[in-house]
Amino acid sequence: MSSSKEDPKVEVYNRINKLKLKAGAALNDGPGKLDQSSVDRANSVVTSMASLYPKEIKNMLAGLNKEWEQLKAIGPDGKGKARQVEKLSNTANHIKDLGTTFGYNLMGHFGESLRDFILKTDLTMNEHLTIVQAHIDVMGVAFRENLKDDDGGPLAEELKMMVKAAIKKYTPELAESDESPLPPSTE
Repeated sequence: MSSSKEDPKVEVYNRINKLKLKAGAALNDGPGKLDQSSVDRANSVVTSMASLYPKEIKNMLAGLNKEWEQLKAIGPDGKGKARQVEKLSNTANHIKDLGTTFGYNLMGHFGESLRDFILKTDLTMNEHLTIVQAHIDVMGVAFRENLKDDDGGPLAEELKMMVKAAIKKYTPELAESDESPLPPSTE
């Protein structure tokens, strides 16, 4: 620090929040205030798209299976593995987003768990492949049985426990760490 007794001059720039304007808020609406009609329009779009969820998630699961088969065909050290792993992770994330947006929280849970597992491992061990396959299998069951989460009852809990058990069995260092790929438990 300087031993000068002069106060340094501070300039404050007030910038326009362009994102806030795009979201429908006016400049003087205060922090975070959004135009209610914009919120209502967005909610109606999401509601109208909810009927498309089954078809969209079916397509996403088919894509996930295809990407998974391609990754297995590449092998643990094959060319293009990194790109294929990234595609698999992105699809799992998209499934998470679709599930949570349209109230299928169980599907969102498994999508998030798979994405996080992929990001925290290198998928070179057979045990890792088993865990990915377990995620894909339980997502298929959740879709076929139209399980949302709370209304899934014992079957939903059993599916969660299957994935959790596989992760604990094959990668105990991840299951017990702060970086666990498991989303927070609802137990």
